[in-house]
Amino acid sequence: MSGSVASIKGEGNCEVPVFDPFDVERVRARLTEFLRLNADAKAEVGALRRYTVGFSWVTYGFELSIGNKIQNLILRVGPPNGIFSPYKASPESITLQHLTDHGVPVPRIHWFSDARDTFGAPFFICDLVPGDVPIPWTMDGGEAFGADERVSVGEQFLGALASLHNFDWRRKLEMAVEGVTDTTKTAHSQIDYWVGRMHEWSERRFPMLEWAAIWFRDNAPVASRISVVHGDYRIGNFLEHEGRITAILDWELVHLGDPLEDLGWICLQAWRGRSPYMCHLFTREELYERYEALTGIHLDAAAVRYWEAFGTFKLAVMHLGATHCYEARGFNDLRMAGMGAQVPRMLLQLETALERAA
Repeated sequence: MSGSVASIKGEGNCEVPVFDPFDVERVRARLTEFLRLNADAKAEVGALRRYTVGFSWVTYGFELSIGNKIQNLILRVGPPNGIFSPYKASPESITLQHLTDHGVPVPRIHWFSDARDTFGAPFFICDLVPGDVPIPWTMDGGEAFGADERVSVGEQFLGALASLHNFDWRRKLEMAVEGVTDTTKTAHSQIDYWVGRMHEWSERRFPMLEWAAIWFRDNAPVASRISVVHGDYRIGNFLEHEGRITAILDWELVHLGDPLEDLGWICLQAWRGRSPYMCHLFTREELYERYEALTGIHLDAAAVRYWEAFGTFKLAVMHLGATHCYEARGFNDLRMAGMGAQVPRMLLQLETALERAA
């Protein structure tokens, strides 16, 4: 979007700011105004730093000063033309608020809004958590973790997932998080959502994707239970500091559904490359054994293979979304164009995953 446009007319002819991720000073000014109204009239915002991380929400770090108290915080804004637009801050923020102190390391949420009157887009503000993000793509194509670190981080990674899947979401998240509570419809709900996005994001039809969608409908498993599903639980979406996972990140796809959906996603080839370790952390057998021990959920290996294949389909559709937001929505991020170039590779991975699941 053009940085020269400051606002547009919204409902009731009211001015709504236009979100320009590159106009950092304007974002800082709007943030200061919001915090003086909602935190303290004397709130001061230090320099705003935009992080070049994440493929979805736009992320800034800043220092909030109120008198002698200083906090390091994160602002995340859902760009109107981003890959998963239109965004909502409430599902992720309310989920994180309820998960705090329940065995899942998450950033503490301070404020959030789905309205556009502050930044021109939904947003939330949370704590800055120390740590670095391990990523699946290593420079030499080797392992992302040493042997001891792999075991320690893997145990924490699965422990947090077990806490999430065992979390009692009833009467807490039913009204805030989308999804289904009928165990016979969890897969069909996800198929409908991602097929809808596929058709929205691409006028071109890909026979492999269309055929895969039919196979998924014909072979949909029944969930053993309904859990909170992260939707993007993997290496690359958590922070690690001095050997400890300090926060699970990127909850924009959170929903109610089959917990094995997260297990299948962990197993995607995209997150391990040539490594024998799922997400560079554990063998498939180790993953199944530890997950069953931690959750008490009996694993149906065929269902995990189904969700692994579906996750590959979902990731391919995300690549179409990246292409669409770059070419048609004007989201000026060359990483989106790069994802579009990977669609053929994703179709090959989907074919392999379907053969294993069939």
